Amino acid sequence: MVSRLRDVRQSLARSGLGQPLSKRTLIKLANKIRAGDRVDVDLVEPFLSHKFPEASSFSQFMLRVAGWLTLFFASVLVIFPEVGEYLIGVLPSFLLLSERAAKALDYVWGLVGKPVGKQHLMYHMPNIIIYAFGVAGVRQLWRRINRDNWRDHVEDAQEKLTKAIAAGTGRFAFPDGFSLMFTGEGDQVAKNLIMDDHTIGPTLSSKRPLHTNLWGKFDNAEGDEGFIRVLDQFNSEDAGEYVLFPVVDEHLFLPGLEEFDIPPHRVEIAVRRIREYEKQKGWAPKKTVIVGDKEQQSKFITTSKEGEVPSPNDEVSLRTIAAEYENVTIADPTDITLSRIIEIAEGRQILFRASDHGTKKYSNEFYHRLSLLGYEPTSDDKLVIGYDITDLETEHQVVSQKHTAYLPVILSRDVFDLLSKHYLRDNTYIFVPALVKQELKRLVTGPDS
Repeated sequence: MVSRLRDVRQSLARSGLGQPLSKRTLIKLANKIRAGDRVDVDLVEPFLSHKFPEASSFSQFMLRVAGWLTLFFASVLVIFPEVGEYLIGVLPSFLLLSERAAKALDYVWGLVGKPVGKQHLMYHMPNIIIYAFGVAGVRQLWRRINRDNWRDHVEDAQEKLTKAIAAGTGRFAFPDGFSLMFTGEGDQVAKNLIMDDHTIGPTLSSKRPLHTNLWGKFDNAEGDEGFIRVLDQFNSEDAGEYVLFPVVDEHLFLPGLEEFDIPPHRVEIAVRRIREYEKQKGWAPKKTVIVGDKEQQSKFITTSKEGEVPSPNDEVSLRTIAAEYENVTIADPTDITLSRIIEIAEGRQILFRASDHGTKKYSNEFYHRLSLLGYEPTSDDKLVIGYDITDLETEHQVVSQKHTAYLPVILSRDVFDLLSKHYLRDNTYIFVPALVKQELKRLVTGPDS
């Protein structure tokens, strides 16, 4: 995917897309939008941001002409009335309007200014020039010259695309190998991926994200119909993978049993829906990456009058989903973080430090998850891992500097930015969102990313 994206960017650079779009490109995009066709993602922002000048050089010239003509008639009718009377005498008689026609013109002038109160057409010429030629008529004349009123078509298409983006129904074409990202509210990892590269793929969400226009409105409650509709908005056949984010940002590491955005059984429904859709389309199963915790479960229990009865499919987890469906990869933020801790520890004994409340909540699970990765210390030296209910307790431990071998695990961007100014150096901290994003980039774009 990386090489393909690089080729696309180089092609776009050669085509000069950093410059204002040409008339030909604007018209082509307007026609696509009006026809309901997909728009290349790299042209969306330039198209929406394109502004036509208030007045072209031709329009400005015509306005100047209108100004001089208006000044001429004002001179002969007001400053030199004798010249005006002479011209009226020698001009053809048909320029003398009927009483009914003069009143009709005066009615129009009354709407935009002051009635003239004269029957001869010469007295109406200043108003005709100003209103019909100098203001409204200039643009109409310019459009007549350009035959098809293309500016109107472009502006109408801009408005249509803006409304479609607001509604989450915009139709866009991404480079081959892009990711279809199903997110919840405020998934910071997904947001950071898109802010790094907006062509990585669309955000599929129930609400409009603030960080991108390239999104599609989808809620799990919409079912198959909504799923098919939102995938049709994009060139989904060219996608490289689906990425699901059933995580909560503030619980990326060591989440509790129910600290998720989407429960595991709903994730299973989403994966099943994806595979059934691919089968209907005749596509090979695309890679599906799920960013979530392997240990969280949805349980279903059968009971009798006497109590619980053993039954199949009692538990659903991301682990069981990966085992059941083809080409599913789990990106577990806890495993990703612990793997990095093991790498930094280099065989040292790993200790866990938190407030008393944080220890009760996380300590047992920390060592349980560490044991699942098979870590065995080979040294008497110690590495203290700091993680707590909030990052504010961890911040205190970092600032106090009471432990030299203290490795804080941080989730909050604000706390991380604050500590980075004075206290954190390379390999002296773990910022979980950045670590997860790095692993996710590797999974969806390859090792060269």
